[in-house]
Amino acid sequence: MTMRFFLFFGLLFSFAKISAQAVHRKGVAPIDKSKPADSTKAADYTISQLKGKWQEYKRTDYHGNAIDFGDSLLLNFTGDDKVETKTSVSNSMSMVGIASIDGDNNLTVASDAYTIKAFGKNEMVLDDNDQYLHQFKKVDEFWYEMIENKPAAAAAQDTAVKVAIQNTLGNWSIYKRQAKPGAITNNMELIKYLNIKTKTTDSTAVGNITIYEGETSQQLPCTVSISGSTIKIIAGQNKWQLSVFQADANNFIFGNSGLMYFCKKENN
Repeated sequence: MTMRFFLFFGLLFSFAKISAQAVHRKGVAPIDKSKPADSTKAADYTISQLKGKWQEYKRTDYHGNAIDFGDSLLLNFTGDDKVETKTSVSNSMSMVGIASIDGDNNLTVASDAYTIKAFGKNEMVLDDNDQYLHQFKKVDEFWYEMIENKPAAAAAQDTAVKVAIQNTLGNWSIYKRQAKPGAITNNMELIKYLNIKTKTTDSTAVGNITIYEGETSQQLPCTVSISGSTIKIIAGQNKWQLSVFQADANNFIFGNSGLMYFCKKENN
């Protein structure tokens, strides 16, 4: 009887210990809830500060290396502690849930959890506590809404526009690529970032470009020239000659019939 009691008590204790853990993200070690956060500790941020739409534009690992990604996270904090989450590859599918921030600045959005590493009026950085830091910008419209709500703007992508070299200056982050089937091959070098720094003549500028092939990325100095609606980029042995479809203070769209690049300007 005594042995049965101790066996039962041991199993009960093990079950209670397991129940004290909760997995907040697939592939991440469980968070130990047996040591609850101090409820008297106030978070540095509030959900009301996050109200609005946030679009991921850059992703890095913990060493600061840029990560190529095609599944930009989209967060829409609608107020009353509610949030809608989507990704750029499945914008028609969303998850709506509760948003909350604890005293350690851990942000829960629907079923996902992050830690707020930096926050400003129009930018924030979230740590997924797994592999990456996700950098977001606050936007009035998500990229797909801009296309859906402004058919004229979408149609404009079929018409190249003349552009001045000064309109291309800036640090451009590519948040979306739109390719036709077969347009991207395994050995194709793709543009990840384009930082056009200094105008050298009325039609040329210099800067640097980050390109990648497969899992290998490299940054190279480059020269950029504009002729009418055509942008030509030369970086070492690499050359691109593409049509420009939009170039303004915050948006830069260029490409060809097979592959389009959609860029947003980063703060330097």
